Amino acid sequence: MRVSSETLFRSATGAMQGHNGTLVQLQEQIGSGRRFHHAHEAPAAAASVMEWEAAQARIAAQAGAADRVQHRLGMTEAALDDAQVMIDRVREQLLSGRSDTRSDSDRILLADEVAGLARDWLQLANRDNGSGEALFAGTGLGAAFDANGGYLGSTVARQVEVADGQQLPDGLTGDRVFGDAGGQDSFAWLAAAEAALRDADPATRHAALDAALAGIDAVAENLSRARTDTGNRLNALDRAATWREGADAQLSLALSRLRDTDLIDAATQLAQTSAQQSAAQTAYLQISSLSLFDRLR
Repeated sequence: MRVSSETLFRSATGAMQGHNGTLVQLQEQIGSGRRFHHAHEAPAAAASVMEWEAAQARIAAQAGAADRVQHRLGMTEAALDDAQVMIDRVREQLLSGRSDTRSDSDRILLADEVAGLARDWLQLANRDNGSGEALFAGTGLGAAFDANGGYLGSTVARQVEVADGQQLPDGLTGDRVFGDAGGQDSFAWLAAAEAALRDADPATRHAALDAALAGIDAVAENLSRARTDTGNRLNALDRAATWREGADAQLSLALSRLRDTDLIDAATQLAQTSAQQSAAQTAYLQISSLSLFDRLR
């Protein structure tokens, strides 16, 4: 079957146009580092990219939330450490006040120090996170305690998502830390400790000091549990960070394979397509010469 020069001409022209389009696409992929720029170019891959990028954005949001929780828990931990120092000092003063070698004036000085510690205790219970939010108010707004030690906050802490399927409370509520300890709250025990040291009657003073010591020990137990809880939550944050890093690395690798240009493969295709384009151009020139000869003959 005879093939006309016009058919050959159209075939050669189509081949050049096809190779030229492929060359442009490969050059764009190499220059941008992306296999595609619009969803219609690769619908299935684009859908996966959108899903995985959304997963990465969620992980980034979790990381930001975890940083805020860690900051708050770190300040909580520091406050609890300060509270432990204070309560240990109160205990020392009570033990010192029980000694028969202490004079009434000595005990007055001890009581004055305990009174100062009680004021500091209230300030500590109302300590904020540096942004005006009380550390121990839970989800409540404003101060955690009133001037008499009455709790103003909520009994629940904010739950924050720090990893997929994992939420952590962002702090401790004041009713747990400073509330009931052996029948009354920590503020009442500090007041009882001061009153016991000021008691001038030896018989009632010793009984009052023993009761205050028991109450202060109960307050210390509350602090110990709170410090353990805080440490456990900080450890949980570390585990969540490890999970996020691993999940983000897997998503990044999957996205790179799907979205990013394989430069070696693209360069190989570019060289092959360039060679094919050169061959098509040669064929085009040859066919063009034949067509011109036919018209002149």
